Amino acid sequence: MAETFVSANLVLPGTYIRVRSEGLIGVGGISAGNIGIVGKTGTGGGATVTLSTAAEVEAAFGTPAVASGALNLAGMLGELYRNGARTVFARGVANNADQAAYTAAFNELVKEDVQILVAPDLTTAQAIAVLPPILETAENAGHDIMAVIGGDGADAAAVEDQAPTDDRVVFTAPGYFIFNPADPDTDLALPGTYMAGPVAGLLSSLAPHVSPTNKVLPGVTRLTQRYTYAQRIGLTQNRTMALEQRGGIRVVRGLTTDNAGFTQVTTRRIVDFAKAGIRKASDPFIGNLNNERVRAALAGAIDGFLTSMRIDEQLTAYQLEVTATRRDEIEGRAVVSVLLQPTFSIDFVAVTIVLQ
Repeated sequence: MAETFVSANLVLPGTYIRVRSEGLIGVGGISAGNIGIVGKTGTGGGATVTLSTAAEVEAAFGTPAVASGALNLAGMLGELYRNGARTVFARGVANNADQAAYTAAFNELVKEDVQILVAPDLTTAQAIAVLPPILETAENAGHDIMAVIGGDGADAAAVEDQAPTDDRVVFTAPGYFIFNPADPDTDLALPGTYMAGPVAGLLSSLAPHVSPTNKVLPGVTRLTQRYTYAQRIGLTQNRTMALEQRGGIRVVRGLTTDNAGFTQVTTRRIVDFAKAGIRKASDPFIGNLNNERVRAALAGAIDGFLTSMRIDEQLTAYQLEVTATRRDEIEGRAVVSVLLQPTFSIDFVAVTIVLQ
């Protein structure tokens, strides 16, 4: 017998079994650190390529190369992997590509399961023009993404003036040196825009609740500028994720460019992770009955996911309620109300020393 029936259709004697499986619905794995990158390949066009190793990079985009202080796409991918990236979705554009070409490429790229976008070979002004509108459109379509943009200002004051205001944008500086394959005795200086790659790689390697504050970039050894204490204060106050050279190259403070509730990168990533999990738990219930039994199963699926976030210390607490008035039932709505208390990182340790 089929696993569903309507009582009015029972005519022939027999055993009819109805199986209701809503109580078994849960949340599978959720990606939180997949990177999407667009860069120049010389050929342009082509499809989005999914990569996870250096060998796959060379097979797809050729050998990493440096020309006039600029990396090709293969070179930028190498910088991502050296700093912790795992899964990367890459798309190439021609060497003469303009902003419109990058926008078109990113519009294709965000159809994939990406959470962090970078375009290190764009100037800061171009990246700010291209990426935030992509993030806004994706968010409106239910796909939460962040972007990392590097500042190419000549000094700290110029970088401060470049910082945008966007809770989904991480703005970082300065540039850094890389190995020069043409002359092993010298290093090549990359402008600040290319720091977006290593920072994106670092973020992708961290769980959503783990702050990049004070974390070391494993693939960066020397900065093109070393900011003074006063400059680091100014950059931090202007929502810039500055880097400093102290026991390795470290993130001074893990900030977005938001000036409201999503200042810490971890807050933005935790909320995005929670939204993705709630969507994944809720989608299988669409089209099911809107009654107390099914709503209780929906609440159970979401509760199981949020409990796992609390156990993983992404949340300190949460409250969940799934309801529907009679009008909601008629309109086909189930209302999920969630109150989240995200975990925050320790950014400051205040020490008081009492002498006797």
